[in-house]
Amino acid sequence: MKAVILAGGYGTRLRPLTFTTPKAMIPLVNKPIIEYIVDYLTGYGLKEIVITTNYLREQTIDYLRKRRRDLKLSYPEEPTPLGTAGSVKNAAIGERSFIIQGDNITDIDLKKVMEFHEEHGKFVTIALLPVPNPSLYGIAELEANGRIRNFKEKPSPGECFSNLANTGLYIIEPEALEYVPENSAFDFSKDLFPILVAKKEVYGCVVDGFWTDAGNPGGYMEASRWILEKKGFECANTAEIEDNEIQGNVAIGEYAVVKKSLIRGPAVIGKHAEIIGSKMYDSVVFSGVSLSESMLNKSVIGENTMLKGAEVADSIIGAYCEIKEGVQVKQTRIQPFTSLQID
Repeated sequence: MKAVILAGGYGTRLRPLTFTTPKAMIPLVNKPIIEYIVDYLTGYGLKEIVITTNYLREQTIDYLRKRRRDLKLSYPEEPTPLGTAGSVKNAAIGERSFIIQGDNITDIDLKKVMEFHEEHGKFVTIALLPVPNPSLYGIAELEANGRIRNFKEKPSPGECFSNLANTGLYIIEPEALEYVPENSAFDFSKDLFPILVAKKEVYGCVVDGFWTDAGNPGGYMEASRWILEKKGFECANTAEIEDNEIQGNVAIGEYAVVKKSLIRGPAVIGKHAEIIGSKMYDSVVFSGVSLSESMLNKSVIGENTMLKGAEVADSIIGAYCEIKEGVQVKQTRIQPFTSLQID
Protein backbone atom coordinates (compact mmCIF):
# COMPACT_ATOMS: atom_id res chain seq x y z
CA MET A 1 0.00 0.00 0.00
CA LYS A 2 1.23 3.47 -0.87
CA ALA A 3 0.82 6.47 1.38
CA VAL A 4 -0.21 9.93 0.22
CA ILE A 5 0.52 13.08 2.20
CA LEU A 6 -1.71 15.98 1.17
CA ALA A 7 0.69 18.92 1.50
CA GLY A 8 -0.36 21.27 -1.28
CA GLY A 9 -2.34 23.87 0.68
CA TYR A 10 -1.46 27.53 1.18
CA GLY A 11 -1.50 27.28 4.98
CA THR A 12 -3.71 30.34 5.34
CA ARG A 13 -4.62 29.59 8.95
CA LEU A 14 -0.97 29.78 10.00
CA ARG A 15 -0.25 33.05 8.28
CA PRO A 16 1.99 35.05 8.56
CA LEU A 17 4.34 32.09 9.21
CA THR A 18 3.41 30.49 5.88
CA PHE A 19 4.10 33.56 3.77
CA THR A 20 7.75 32.49 3.69
CA THR A 21 7.50 28.75 4.48
CA PRO A 22 5.03 26.11 3.24
CA LYS A 23 2.88 24.60 5.97
CA ALA A 24 4.56 21.20 5.67
CA MET A 25 7.93 22.81 6.45
CA ILE A 26 6.83 24.88 9.46
CA PRO A 27 9.11 23.80 12.33
CA LEU A 28 7.42 21.84 15.09
CA VAL A 29 9.77 21.39 18.07
CA ASN A 30 12.68 22.09 15.71
CA LYS A 31 11.68 19.61 13.02
CA PRO A 32 9.38 20.25 10.02
CA ILE A 33 5.78 19.12 10.40
CA ILE A 34 6.08 16.81 7.42
CA GLU A 35 8.96 14.86 8.96
CA TYR A 36 6.74 13.80 11.87
CA ILE A 37 4.18 12.56 9.34
CA VAL A 38 6.80 10.67 7.34
CA ASP A 39 8.10 9.07 10.55
CA TYR A 40 4.55 8.07 11.49
CA LEU A 41 4.03 6.36 8.13
CA THR A 42 7.37 4.57 8.08
CA GLY A 43 6.61 3.27 11.57
CA TYR A 44 3.94 1.11 9.90
CA GLY A 45 6.24 -0.06 7.13
CA LEU A 46 5.05 2.40 4.49
CA LYS A 47 8.14 3.23 2.44
CA GLU A 48 6.59 4.46 -0.81
CA ILE A 49 5.08 7.88 -0.23
CA VAL A 50 3.45 10.32 -2.63
CA ILE A 51 3.49 13.94 -1.47
CA THR A 52 1.08 16.30 -3.19
CA THR A 53 2.66 19.74 -3.27
CA ASN A 54 1.86 23.09 -4.83
CA TYR A 55 2.61 26.24 -2.83
CA LEU A 56 6.38 26.80 -2.30
CA ARG A 57 6.83 23.13 -3.17
CA GLU A 58 10.59 23.38 -3.78
CA GLN A 59 11.29 23.87 -0.06
CA THR A 60 9.57 20.60 0.84
CA ILE A 61 11.12 18.65 -2.03
CA ASP A 62 14.65 19.91 -1.40
CA TYR A 63 14.46 19.09 2.31
CA LEU A 64 13.14 15.56 1.90
CA ARG A 65 15.46 14.68 -0.97
CA LYS A 66 18.41 15.44 1.28
CA ARG A 67 17.04 13.91 4.48
CA ARG A 68 15.00 10.86 3.44
CA ARG A 69 16.98 8.96 0.84
CA ASP A 70 15.83 5.75 2.53
CA LEU A 71 12.35 6.16 1.06
CA LYS A 72 10.75 6.15 -2.36
CA LEU A 73 9.20 9.62 -2.53
CA SER A 74 7.38 11.26 -5.43
CA TYR A 75 5.98 14.75 -5.85
CA PRO A 76 3.33 14.95 -8.60
CA GLU A 77 2.96 18.48 -9.88
CA GLU A 78 -0.43 20.21 -10.01
CA PRO A 79 -0.82 22.90 -12.68
CA THR A 80 -3.55 24.43 -10.49
CA PRO A 81 -4.76 23.50 -6.98
CA LEU A 82 -6.98 20.44 -7.38
CA GLY A 83 -8.34 19.94 -3.86
CA THR A 84 -7.74 16.86 -1.71
CA ALA A 85 -9.38 14.23 -3.91
CA GLY A 86 -8.36 15.97 -7.13
CA SER A 87 -4.71 15.96 -6.12
CA VAL A 88 -4.80 12.21 -5.41
CA LYS A 89 -6.51 11.60 -8.75
CA ASN A 90 -3.78 13.69 -10.40
CA ALA A 91 -1.12 11.46 -8.79
CA ALA A 92 -2.48 8.49 -10.80
CA ILE A 93 -1.57 5.94 -8.13
CA GLY A 94 -3.80 3.07 -9.30
CA GLU A 95 -3.68 1.02 -6.08
CA ARG A 96 -4.94 1.04 -2.50
CA SER A 97 -3.63 4.12 -0.68
CA PHE A 98 -3.46 5.49 2.83
CA ILE A 99 -4.22 9.22 2.81
CA ILE A 100 -3.10 11.62 5.52
CA GLN A 101 -3.38 15.39 5.69
CA GLY A 102 -0.11 17.32 5.64
CA ASP A 103 -0.86 18.90 9.03
CA ASN A 104 -2.01 15.83 11.00
CA ILE A 105 0.08 15.03 14.07
CA THR A 106 -1.12 11.76 15.56
CA ASP A 107 -0.37 8.41 17.14
CA ILE A 108 -3.60 6.75 15.97
CA ASP A 109 -3.12 3.00 15.47
CA LEU A 110 -2.94 2.73 11.70
CA LYS A 111 -2.74 -1.07 11.85
CA LYS A 112 -6.21 -1.14 13.39
CA VAL A 113 -7.56 0.99 10.51
CA MET A 114 -5.88 -1.27 7.93
CA GLU A 115 -7.37 -4.43 9.46
CA PHE A 116 -10.84 -2.86 9.63
CA HIS A 117 -10.60 -1.89 5.95
CA GLU A 118 -9.66 -5.43 4.97
CA GLU A 119 -12.68 -6.80 6.83
CA HIS A 120 -15.40 -4.72 5.17
CA GLY A 121 -13.91 -4.73 1.64
CA LYS A 122 -15.52 -1.51 0.39
CA PHE A 123 -14.02 1.57 -1.30
CA VAL A 124 -13.22 3.84 1.66
CA THR A 125 -12.40 3.73 5.37
CA ILE A 126 -12.33 6.94 7.38
CA ALA A 127 -10.63 7.00 10.79
CA LEU A 128 -13.10 8.60 13.20
CA LEU A 129 -12.28 10.04 16.62
CA PRO A 130 -14.81 11.08 19.33
CA VAL A 131 -14.39 14.81 20.04
CA PRO A 132 -16.06 17.25 22.46
CA ASN A 133 -16.87 19.88 19.79
CA PRO A 134 -17.81 18.06 16.56
CA SER A 135 -18.98 21.24 14.78
CA LEU A 136 -15.31 22.00 14.03
CA TYR A 137 -14.98 18.90 11.85
CA GLY A 138 -16.70 16.66 9.38
CA ILE A 139 -18.82 14.17 11.31
CA ALA A 140 -20.17 10.70 10.64
CA GLU A 141 -23.06 8.56 11.87
CA LEU A 142 -22.43 4.81 11.80
CA GLU A 143 -24.48 1.69 11.27
CA ALA A 144 -23.83 -1.19 13.69
CA ASN A 145 -21.41 -2.79 11.20
CA GLY A 146 -19.38 0.42 10.81
CA ARG A 147 -20.88 1.61 7.53
CA ILE A 148 -21.32 5.37 7.43
CA ARG A 149 -25.02 6.18 7.20
CA ASN A 150 -24.68 9.95 7.29
CA PHE A 151 -21.75 12.31 6.75
CA LYS A 152 -21.64 16.10 7.01
CA GLU A 153 -18.73 18.52 6.70
CA LYS A 154 -18.44 21.09 9.54
CA PRO A 155 -22.08 21.22 10.69
CA SER A 156 -23.40 24.01 12.86
CA PRO A 157 -23.70 23.10 16.58
CA GLY A 158 -27.44 22.48 16.12
CA GLU A 159 -26.82 20.11 13.20
CA CYS A 160 -24.43 17.75 15.00
CA PHE A 161 -25.89 14.26 14.87
CA SER A 162 -22.65 12.60 16.03
CA ASN A 163 -19.48 13.29 18.00
CA LEU A 164 -17.35 11.18 15.65
CA ALA A 165 -14.97 13.50 13.81
CA ASN A 166 -13.30 12.88 10.48
CA THR A 167 -9.56 12.83 11.26
CA GLY A 168 -8.50 13.19 7.63
CA LEU A 169 -6.90 9.71 7.72
CA TYR A 170 -8.37 7.52 4.97
CA ILE A 171 -7.78 4.24 3.20
CA ILE A 172 -8.96 4.55 -0.39
CA GLU A 173 -9.37 1.91 -3.08
CA PRO A 174 -8.56 3.06 -6.64
CA GLU A 175 -12.20 2.47 -7.68
CA ALA A 176 -13.25 5.37 -5.44
CA LEU A 177 -11.22 7.80 -7.55
CA GLU A 178 -13.24 6.91 -10.64
CA TYR A 179 -15.85 9.33 -9.26
CA VAL A 180 -13.34 12.20 -9.21
CA PRO A 181 -13.31 14.31 -12.41
CA GLU A 182 -10.03 14.80 -14.26
CA ASN A 183 -8.12 18.07 -13.78
CA SER A 184 -10.79 19.60 -11.56
CA ALA A 185 -10.81 20.83 -7.97
CA PHE A 186 -12.56 18.10 -5.97
CA ASP A 187 -12.58 17.53 -2.22
CA PHE A 188 -12.83 14.24 -0.33
CA SER A 189 -15.15 15.48 2.44
CA LYS A 190 -17.27 17.97 0.52
CA ASP A 191 -17.54 16.24 -2.85
CA LEU A 192 -16.48 12.59 -3.00
CA PHE A 193 -17.62 11.13 0.31
CA PRO A 194 -21.27 12.23 -0.02
CA ILE A 195 -21.39 10.41 -3.37
CA LEU A 196 -19.84 7.24 -1.98
CA VAL A 197 -21.86 7.29 1.26
CA ALA A 198 -25.01 7.22 -0.89
CA LYS A 199 -23.57 4.17 -2.66
CA LYS A 200 -22.86 2.49 0.73
CA GLU A 201 -19.12 2.33 0.00
CA VAL A 202 -17.77 4.28 3.01
CA TYR A 203 -17.03 2.80 6.43
CA GLY A 204 -15.81 4.45 9.61
CA CYS A 205 -13.23 3.00 11.99
CA VAL A 206 -13.52 4.50 15.48
CA VAL A 207 -10.04 5.10 16.88
CA ASP A 208 -8.42 6.65 19.93
CA GLY A 209 -5.09 8.26 20.73
CA PHE A 210 -3.63 11.70 20.12
CA TRP A 211 -4.63 13.63 17.01
CA THR A 212 -4.52 17.29 16.16
CA ASP A 213 -4.57 19.57 13.15
CA ALA A 214 -1.28 21.47 13.39
CA GLY A 215 -2.38 23.68 10.50
CA ASN A 216 -4.07 26.18 12.81
CA PRO A 217 -2.49 28.10 15.74
CA GLY A 218 -4.35 26.21 18.46
CA GLY A 219 -3.57 22.81 16.97
CA TYR A 220 0.04 23.81 16.33
CA MET A 221 0.56 24.70 19.99
CA GLU A 222 -1.29 21.55 21.09
CA ALA A 223 1.05 19.45 18.94
CA SER A 224 4.06 21.30 20.36
CA ARG A 225 2.95 20.62 23.93
CA TRP A 226 2.32 16.95 23.18
CA ILE A 227 5.75 16.43 21.63
CA LEU A 228 7.47 18.38 24.41
CA GLU A 229 5.67 16.35 27.05
CA LYS A 230 7.04 13.15 25.53
CA LYS A 231 10.56 14.55 25.25
CA GLY A 232 10.81 16.55 28.49
CA PHE A 233 13.76 18.96 28.59
CA GLU A 234 15.91 18.70 25.49
CA CYS A 235 18.99 20.77 24.69
CA ALA A 236 21.32 20.40 21.70
CA ASN A 237 24.97 19.74 22.53
CA THR A 238 25.99 22.74 20.46
CA ALA A 239 23.74 25.19 22.33
CA GLU A 240 25.30 27.73 24.68
CA ILE A 241 23.34 27.93 27.93
CA GLU A 242 24.43 30.21 30.77
CA ASP A 243 22.90 31.65 33.95
CA ASN A 244 19.25 30.91 33.18
CA GLU A 245 16.16 29.71 35.00
CA ILE A 246 14.55 27.02 32.86
CA GLN A 247 11.30 25.45 34.02
CA GLY A 248 9.16 22.68 32.53
CA ASN A 249 9.37 21.06 29.10
CA VAL A 250 11.72 23.10 26.91
CA ALA A 251 13.51 22.23 23.64
CA ILE A 252 16.62 24.20 22.67
CA GLY A 253 17.96 23.80 19.14
CA GLU A 254 21.41 23.54 17.62
CA TYR A 255 23.78 26.48 18.18
CA ALA A 256 21.19 28.45 20.15
CA VAL A 257 22.45 30.92 22.76
CA VAL A 258 20.39 31.39 25.93
CA LYS A 259 21.78 33.63 28.67
CA LYS A 260 20.41 35.36 31.76
CA SER A 261 16.83 34.48 30.83
CA LEU A 262 13.73 32.87 32.30
CA ILE A 263 12.27 30.15 30.05
CA ARG A 264 9.06 28.54 31.23
CA GLY A 265 7.78 25.61 29.23
CA PRO A 266 6.22 24.39 27.20
CA ALA A 267 8.64 26.36 25.03
CA VAL A 268 10.76 25.82 21.93
CA ILE A 269 13.90 27.73 20.95
CA GLY A 270 15.01 27.22 17.35
CA LYS A 271 18.50 26.63 16.03
CA HIS A 272 20.83 29.64 15.99
CA ALA A 273 18.31 31.62 18.07
CA GLU A 274 19.64 34.02 20.69
CA ILE A 275 17.75 34.72 23.92
CA ILE A 276 19.50 37.27 26.14
CA GLY A 277 18.11 38.79 29.34
CA SER A 278 14.57 37.88 28.36
CA LYS A 279 11.47 36.09 29.65
CA MET A 280 9.72 33.49 27.54
CA TYR A 281 6.53 31.66 28.53
CA ASP A 282 4.58 28.99 26.59
CA SER A 283 6.00 30.18 23.27
CA VAL A 284 7.93 29.09 20.20
CA VAL A 285 10.73 30.95 18.43
CA PHE A 286 11.98 29.74 15.06
CA SER A 287 15.56 29.61 13.83
CA GLY A 288 17.67 32.74 13.96
CA VAL A 289 15.30 34.67 16.25
CA SER A 290 16.90 37.23 18.57
CA LEU A 291 15.25 38.20 21.88
CA SER A 292 17.07 40.85 23.88
CA GLU A 293 15.62 42.24 27.13
CA SER A 294 12.18 41.22 25.89
CA MET A 295 9.15 39.32 27.14
CA LEU A 296 7.30 36.69 25.13
CA ASN A 297 4.07 34.99 26.23
CA LYS A 298 1.89 32.48 24.35
CA SER A 299 3.29 33.51 20.98
CA VAL A 300 5.08 32.18 17.91
CA ILE A 301 7.93 34.11 16.32
CA GLY A 302 9.00 33.46 12.70
CA GLU A 303 12.58 32.93 11.59
CA ASN A 304 15.21 35.66 11.87
CA THR A 305 12.93 38.12 13.64
CA MET A 306 14.47 40.44 16.24
CA LEU A 307 12.85 41.69 19.45
CA LYS A 308 14.76 44.25 21.48
CA GLY A 309 13.17 45.60 24.66
CA ALA A 310 9.71 44.58 23.42
CA GLU A 311 6.72 42.72 24.87
CA VAL A 312 4.71 40.26 22.80
CA ALA A 313 1.68 38.27 24.00
CA ASP A 314 -0.88 36.02 22.26
CA SER A 315 0.53 36.87 18.85
CA ILE A 316 2.12 35.40 15.73
CA ILE A 317 4.96 37.38 14.18
CA GLY A 318 6.24 36.60 10.71
CA ALA A 319 9.81 36.18 9.52
CA TYR A 320 12.45 38.92 9.33
CA CYS A 321 10.59 41.42 11.51
CA GLU A 322 12.15 43.95 13.85
CA ILE A 323 10.32 45.03 17.00
CA LYS A 324 12.18 47.65 18.96
CA GLU A 325 12.31 48.98 22.48
CA GLY A 326 9.06 49.90 24.20
CA VAL A 327 6.76 48.32 21.63
CA GLN A 328 3.96 46.14 23.05
CA VAL A 329 2.22 43.63 20.80
CA LYS A 330 -0.88 41.74 21.92
CA GLN A 331 -3.33 39.47 20.09
CA THR A 332 -1.91 40.41 16.71
CA ARG A 333 -0.50 38.81 13.58
CA ILE A 334 2.37 40.72 12.01
CA GLN A 335 3.41 40.29 8.40
CA PRO A 336 7.01 39.33 7.52
CA PHE A 337 9.59 42.10 7.04
CA THR A 338 7.73 44.49 9.36
CA SER A 339 9.58 47.01 11.54
CA LEU A 340 7.87 48.41 14.64
CA GLN A 341 9.28 51.16 16.81
CA ILE A 342 8.05 53.98 19.03
CA ASP A 343 8.51 57.37 17.36
